[in-house]
Amino acid sequence: MPRRENPYAGMVDGLTDSQLMELSSAVAARRCRDDVGFGTFDEAAAAWKPDPRCPWCHHEHNHRDSSTPSGRPRWVCTECGRTYTALTGTVFEESKKDFATWSQFVRLMCYNAQLDLAAEVCGITHQTAFEWRHRVMATLGGYQKRIVLRDRCWIDEMYVEDSILKNTPGYRTMRGLSRNLICVSVAIDVHKNPVAAVCGHGKPSGKRIKDALSSHIAEGTTFLHDKERAHNPLIRAVKGTSIAYKADTKDPDYLEGMKMVNSLCAWVRRFIEGYVGMKPENLQEYLDWYVYLFRVKQADEKWPKIARVLRHLMLTDAHYRSSRKRKYPHTG
Repeated sequence: MPRRENPYAGMVDGLTDSQLMELSSAVAARRCRDDVGFGTFDEAAAAWKPDPRCPWCHHEHNHRDSSTPSGRPRWVCTECGRTYTALTGTVFEESKKDFATWSQFVRLMCYNAQLDLAAEVCGITHQTAFEWRHRVMATLGGYQKRIVLRDRCWIDEMYVEDSILKNTPGYRTMRGLSRNLICVSVAIDVHKNPVAAVCGHGKPSGKRIKDALSSHIAEGTTFLHDKERAHNPLIRAVKGTSIAYKADTKDPDYLEGMKMVNSLCAWVRRFIEGYVGMKPENLQEYLDWYVYLFRVKQADEKWPKIARVLRHLMLTDAHYRSSRKRKYPHTG
């Protein structure tokens, strides 16, 4: 059977460079619309943020105030008098790229893509990809604070190398759980709600584990853990009960009893190791991102993952200040 000629090939060949860019943008918007429901920032804002509150004083139900020069709807706050759009105070504010490009970038982030790959696919620089990644992570500040584990909970610790110390002159590898390693306290309950928190360097004390996890555990929870004595202050603090296993990889009871948290530790480690060159001070942000994606994936059948992440970014007020490499709320 002869191959059918593409009827649009001649038309595309006859386009100028600017016309081809406009056509590519329209095609990307159409594909994005088919994929996540919206093809432009304004379409997404109309559905997810039809009556945005003031990003400075947080006053709600303000007045529409014509539009920006680009045609984007604008509001004026009846409390503080400032004008704003649905994107003001979000990670999308002042973005020179379109919604389809952001959708592609978020998709790559959800699959742990390296910055060079994300930059190449999205047509942005490496520095822009770096800032976009941290803009996204800036929206998750305090996200894990709302997570409370209950009923039956597994806890353990995992360790990652401190890349700053490793590259310090005179650094030498130390055996065992040395102070050169960063400890991460990990917990997951029977409802598959995870928590991952940085817990300082080296083997943690009972106080450090309690400080890291106690706010995330409901009173009366049953803990399943290895026989680490540093877990006891946490268990007592939440009036929990203990089921302890001796850490022995040859013991089938231990492997079965701790399978839930051991699997979580393995996935967190694999996730972290995928981010080559990550600075240790940003580790908690990456852990927040992992936990967020873990929970989003659980509801993927009810709400497609990429659309849910984009909606989160549209509704959350947070910026990333590149000079300080810190997250902060938008306060004007």
